[in-house]
Amino acid sequence: MSGFISILISSAHQKGVRLVLFLVTFGAMLALASWFIVEQVQQNMRQETARALTGYEQLRVNVLGTFDQMDARLVTAPCSPGFMDELRRIAFLPDGINELLYAPGGMAVCSVNSGLFTQPVDLGAAEVVTQSPHQMAFWLDRDLSFLRLEGLTASIAQRGSFALVVPTPPLPTTTPRWLEMELIVRASNGRWWHRGGQSGIYNESLEQARAGGFGLFNAAQFVMRCDSGGVHCLVGKARLPDLFALGMATIAVTLVVCAVLAAWLSQQAHGFIARHWSFETRFLRRLGPDTIECVYQPLLHLKRDRIPGCEVLARWRDIDGTLVSPDRFIPLIEKHGLTQRFTTLVADRAHKDLTQHLKPGQRVHVSFNIFPRDLQAEPLLTTFAPFLAPGGPFSLIFEIVETQEIQLETAQAEIERLRSAGVRIFIDDFGAGYSSMRNLAAVSVDGVKLDRSFAMAPNDSVLVRMLDHAIDMVSASDRIVVVEGVETQARLDALRANGKVDYVQGYLISRPLDIAGFIAFLSANGPKPTTRPRLVA
Repeated sequence: MSGFISILISSAHQKGVRLVLFLVTFGAMLALASWFIVEQVQQNMRQETARALTGYEQLRVNVLGTFDQMDARLVTAPCSPGFMDELRRIAFLPDGINELLYAPGGMAVCSVNSGLFTQPVDLGAAEVVTQSPHQMAFWLDRDLSFLRLEGLTASIAQRGSFALVVPTPPLPTTTPRWLEMELIVRASNGRWWHRGGQSGIYNESLEQARAGGFGLFNAAQFVMRCDSGGVHCLVGKARLPDLFALGMATIAVTLVVCAVLAAWLSQQAHGFIARHWSFETRFLRRLGPDTIECVYQPLLHLKRDRIPGCEVLARWRDIDGTLVSPDRFIPLIEKHGLTQRFTTLVADRAHKDLTQHLKPGQRVHVSFNIFPRDLQAEPLLTTFAPFLAPGGPFSLIFEIVETQEIQLETAQAEIERLRSAGVRIFIDDFGAGYSSMRNLAAVSVDGVKLDRSFAMAPNDSVLVRMLDHAIDMVSASDRIVVVEGVETQARLDALRANGKVDYVQGYLISRPLDIAGFIAFLSANGPKPTTRPRLVA
């Protein structure tokens, strides 16, 4: 999962993300368009089969109506002259049915056109029997020679004691050329008989239904519609390749529309992803105790040549597991007014780390960066109360980070309250940002940390010459002098020779260490566990 997210948030992969989004969206649009086309095809097929079945529905109505007429009007003795006369009157009705029989129990005794048979004709077992409300029996493809219609076959329907010859309406000849149809007669037990149209279509539909699968991906689409009695059914078949061949222009337009919509939708999706997974959004969403980690950069006391403590530096663990340095997220913390919350998270994590790993008797100076806007004694003392517990192993230092101008009107009072509680106050990054000699003179801080740009400058640069002047000015103000950014032995030797620098910090001394590394470094280079170091010049 983290690998997938790292791709989403990596700027190097954004072209690939855009391409994948387009392909996925284009595929989804094609699937949607195909589904719509198939739905339209299915709807057209249902309409065409319903239209083609109209004649068979009307035939069913006529058959039932004729049986109703026979039941109501044939009240005389079966096959008597009066019976036959009334039978002829019923056959004369304009419903297309004109061969009526008296056939109790499937034994034909007489018919309207043949009169009384010399011997009753056994119609045999019916192929189809329907249940209520209209219980009827059907004989399919019955030889009509017993009605003196040699060479002809037809279906015979029976209800009660009466029967009739059912005419077969022809299938429409005006169906679309992409649609094939088969007419079947279906029994309630599942048996069926081909009655017209293209043979084999119903079998294909059954095989496809047994095979399963999503209809959108089938090369052929099927629909079946039956009359209200469920006897006559029309099965329609449309081959999608045939439809596509007939509509190439439509397909081309569909592809272009899908591509345009996919490009727009994928752009919107990418914009949403970019916003949702932007660094700022990720940071604000995930800032908490589980994502803040601390590293500890040792501080060297030049005169004693020992490590009395460290500066606590925060890192933020991104969703892909990478550790992010403060220069990326500190501006966001200030922008969204999260400085107090962030400081609390760092203090809690550092106290947990140190108390779990410090050896008995070890004591350590711990320095934290404080935002100028948070220079308020009461909340700071509450946040850092664990570090100020009497008899504890910590000597607490606040370094005021001059990302904003210090409000001199209120700063002095707050600093005095902090100092009276046992906290030492330093000005951080002196010589950069808003720091100035005016601030140094206006507030009673304990020390000054010179900005790393001085110590890291080339030997013959203006900044190096300014470094000596800055050390002189801070020393003249009777403040502790700390120089950070020491990365070469030559620079360290020069600072030793100066004689006015109290502490140094930099990669030459040590890079920021995790808690285990720092404790090991402190054990090897710090004061003895029984000694409580004092931060003095």
